[in-house]
Amino acid sequence: MSTVEMRHEVTTWLETLDEDFLSAVHAMVGTYVSKRKKSPVLGYEADGTAVTADEFLRQADEAMAAVDRGEYTTLEELEKESATWLERTR
Repeated sequence: MSTVEMRHEVTTWLETLDEDFLSAVHAMVGTYVSKRKKSPVLGYEADGTAVTADEFLRQADEAMAAVDRGEYTTLEELEKESATWLERTR
């Protein structure tokens, strides 16, 4: 289902909700919106998951810590590995 289709369907549902449930939805969406304002979405993962500024900074800190621990691939290692990638298709 596309985003446009989901928006339309949710809009239709909102028209039929009772007051109590609508209040709960309002609170949930309000919380989500306020969190996004504090930490805006900077991009998306390959699977479509939003990456907020806070998450990006956490990932960057994690990556830098991995480098500090010596967990990285050198250019020479990458060149050797990538040379084998096309061999699989021949």
